[in-house]
Amino acid sequence: MARTKIIESTWDYLLEKDDNGDLIFEVVCGTVAIYTITFRLNDEEVKVWENEGEKFLRHLSYDVRDHPKEYMVRRV
Repeated sequence: MARTKIIESTWDYLLEKDDNGDLIFEVVCGTVAIYTITFRLNDEEVKVWENEGEKFLRHLSYDVRDHPKEYMVRRV
């Protein structure tokens, strides 16, 4: 499935839209070993993104790195 990049913060996060119109968020995590957690934004997150923009994405990326297990179950 093709994705279109919406916004990127190098070595932090990437927000893309897929062919279905879903927003896919990828966050760079780790210290010694670098890995990413990629998941679809849920309806509530989409609404906050639409209202707050990049500020929300920064806060969400921090939360993903602080609580990766909560987001691992949502991985795509």
